[in-house]
Amino acid sequence: METEVKEIPVLINLASLASYNGMTDDPIQVLTSGVLIPQETFYLLQYTETQEDESTGEVVESQIQLALKKDQVTMNRLGDFNNSMLFKKNRRFETTYHTPYGDMPMAIYTHDLRCEMGLETGKVHLKYELSMQGAYTSTNELHLEYFAKG
Repeated sequence: METEVKEIPVLINLASLASYNGMTDDPIQVLTSGVLIPQETFYLLQYTETQEDESTGEVVESQIQLALKKDQVTMNRLGDFNNSMLFKKNRRFETTYHTPYGDMPMAIYTHDLRCEMGLETGKVHLKYELSMQGAYTSTNELHLEYFAKG
């Protein structure tokens, strides 16, 4: 008999900060809802991200899937701007950022990763360097917390 995978509705609080050459962008804070899907060896967190395309002003949506493990986070972004990123402390990961305007090579080097997961609450903290087309772009920090609704 197969066990049905249970989706747990969650509230997600996401804060991110990017800096480049000593200059820090305004922090981004997002409060949204999503679902947590416990798997055998990891937790899958899914939500929709809405952001404005800087070049056109158009609002675009992306489906975000985070595979959370104690020592690794994988993020898949599905939408007009597609990519997959792997975060593992002290590791570099190369990938391609797919946009409607063309593909760009991208690399991530993770300096810090802390991940605590549970069925009721969880926290993820990432600090990483981002390079686009072979050039350093920014140092980013992301802090995400989720809480089961109900």
